[in-house]
Amino acid sequence: MKIKKILIFAVILIIGFSGFLYAQGDKRKVIEIEVINNKVVSQQTILSKLQTKQDTEYSPVTLSDDIKRLYATGLFRDVSADIVDVDTGVKVVFKVQEKPVLEEIKFKGNRRIKIKKLLKEIKIKKEEIFDKFKLKEDVENLRKLYAKKGYSQAVLKYEVEEKDNRVVVTIDIFEGQRIRIRKISFQGSDSYRDKRILKLIKTKKKGWFNSGFFKNDVLAEDEDRIRGFYQFEGFIDVQVDTIITYSEKKPWMFITFEIKEGKQYKVGNVDLYGNSVFSKEKLKDGFKLYGGEVYSEGKLRSDTAKIQSDYFDEGYIAASVKADTVLNSKTGNVDISYGVSEGKVAYVDKINLSGNTRTKDVVLRREMRLFPGDRYNGDKLRRSRQRIQNLGFFEEVSFDTKEEPTTLPDKYDLDVFVKESKTGEFSFGAGYSSIDQFIGFVNLTQKNFDLFNFPGFSGAGQTLAINMEVGSARKDYELSFVEPWFLGYPLSTGFSVYSRSRYWDKYDEKRQGGNIFVGRELSEYWMGRLTYRYEGVRLGDMAEDTSIDVAREEGKNFISSLRTTLIHDTRDNKFNPSKGFYSTLSCEYAGGMLEGDKDFLKYETSNNKYFSIGQKTVLELGLRLGMVEAFDDSVYVPVYERFYAGGANTIRGYKERRVGPEGEFGDPIGGRLRGIFNAEYIYQLTPGLKWAFFYDNGNVWATHGDFVWNNLKLRSSIGTGIRVKTPLGPIKLDYGWALDPKEGDNAGRFHFSMSQQF
Repeated sequence: MKIKKILIFAVILIIGFSGFLYAQGDKRKVIEIEVINNKVVSQQTILSKLQTKQDTEYSPVTLSDDIKRLYATGLFRDVSADIVDVDTGVKVVFKVQEKPVLEEIKFKGNRRIKIKKLLKEIKIKKEEIFDKFKLKEDVENLRKLYAKKGYSQAVLKYEVEEKDNRVVVTIDIFEGQRIRIRKISFQGSDSYRDKRILKLIKTKKKGWFNSGFFKNDVLAEDEDRIRGFYQFEGFIDVQVDTIITYSEKKPWMFITFEIKEGKQYKVGNVDLYGNSVFSKEKLKDGFKLYGGEVYSEGKLRSDTAKIQSDYFDEGYIAASVKADTVLNSKTGNVDISYGVSEGKVAYVDKINLSGNTRTKDVVLRREMRLFPGDRYNGDKLRRSRQRIQNLGFFEEVSFDTKEEPTTLPDKYDLDVFVKESKTGEFSFGAGYSSIDQFIGFVNLTQKNFDLFNFPGFSGAGQTLAINMEVGSARKDYELSFVEPWFLGYPLSTGFSVYSRSRYWDKYDEKRQGGNIFVGRELSEYWMGRLTYRYEGVRLGDMAEDTSIDVAREEGKNFISSLRTTLIHDTRDNKFNPSKGFYSTLSCEYAGGMLEGDKDFLKYETSNNKYFSIGQKTVLELGLRLGMVEAFDDSVYVPVYERFYAGGANTIRGYKERRVGPEGEFGDPIGGRLRGIFNAEYIYQLTPGLKWAFFYDNGNVWATHGDFVWNNLKLRSSIGTGIRVKTPLGPIKLDYGWALDPKEGDNAGRFHFSMSQQF
């Protein structure tokens, strides 16, 4: 027995040693690679697919994989390889047989659509390797093109003729008649009116604004929409089928949706288990599904997400919720139970930034309200995202948490991804404004400026703007700069220098000067700002019938003032708000100890509340109040510091500055008190187009004595308008109807303007 075991062991050793020697002897080098029989596919393309390389060790396994790779390209009918021994190694010869080349594409039967347009829809190309699978896709695309043009019954067939490894494809088209949808009806929709269901679907009959062309894929989607609607309303067993008929005389199509509603289920018992952090009452608060409510899968998902959000907001980011539904045979209702797996509280480990190719990391990190070591908090995450979006530097902002914890079981990294937008703008053009008449402008703005980053000058979050506007009624030149974080501290500073000229009907007004400010966040939603202004104001070129209030200000005067401003801002998006509140309260002290030629105190407040009504509709309510009084050596408040109303930015429907006190010759002289209320209902038609309806109300009073409750003489207007976002800036076009016009005034008026924000 021992001798037998020894012999077997010896044989194994001999075989193994022989294999080793064979393997050692097979280590040959690839000296050359040759490709033969290829006519269309270039040798470089073939070589790029190979793992076998010149001057590397030859491997039969790698060679076998290379043959598979060449087959996988879909370019060859047959691929083989020969190994030729040479003095210092081997030569590998790949023999390929290419698939046929497409020589020509022919079309038959096409009368309604030209060949050039048909060729644009197909991927196969002449003098390239023919791919039958691509041809099938192309024929389907052509069928969809015909359906889009109204030829829903078009039939397309193809023939492939091959000769001498070249292919001619003939696509035979039977176009049929151009059919439009004449009527859409519903059968079995007992619980809802046809008009309600018709709004759900995209298939439309022929009308003024609809072509009425039939599209089979859209019809299939419409069936899913109707089915989803009914299931959302508790009809879980709903069935939807479609019947299509045609007119014998005219090319009309009639579509009937057959709906079998089934039973509308209601919710029975709603229970939770596995929860210890929150009570059942807390988690159920705000549920859309409760006992007796109509059952809805959509609402079930919403309530499940609500529980998940409650846990996430308190740092349980690994918590999971499973919803189970059971049909209770006794009650006929759907019982719901939510199973909660709470997990443990999670903390932030690292915050990883990506996508900010120009913007410095510090600009994003200083807006974060969640920091490494903090407990995860949903409110702070949402606020951080909101603040980064409000910078105006990014198209997209998204947060994500790692699925797996770091080395510590309760710490997870937070990933912040941003997609940068263009922050530098150079625009120029000309236009017409109802306020400024004909105007030309040049604007250079960098909203993400960096004064110390040569030569790019971007990335630090600063703002630099140079603006010039020249028109028949005004001339403006301005340079401004803002640093949001001064020396790394949450202090915003900035300045502007300007020259502004306005040519009013009876006099000219020119202002030259500048201001400097410093601001600080007082809390998450409150900010304070202090602004010093020094300005020279000159009134001149006065008409003979200029009112005395204007005439006594002729000449040049200097204003030195200090304004304190308190800002409260809870808007969800400061560029396009849909909800929240924005309020400012300011007091400006001019003259007195600050010197200057004019002494006055001006108080102003502006308040805007935004209400989101649906996904595309916003209601904005605004209230502006102002009061100005002279003191010390000044007896009168100068006309250029008084309040005015009427026009595009105050009460639309009235002429610019024509609401309020007038002088002895009928020209506007402004007042010391102003109150304006604006209500605007805005509907977004497209991402760059909005439609607005508005109501304006208010007045300007010369003195406190004129402000009498039973004699306010408020002026009102209603109107509509559009907001258009263009490359040169947003355009605002309104038409307002004055409800309290003065004698001789127009009942309605257009207001057209361009601004720097949308």
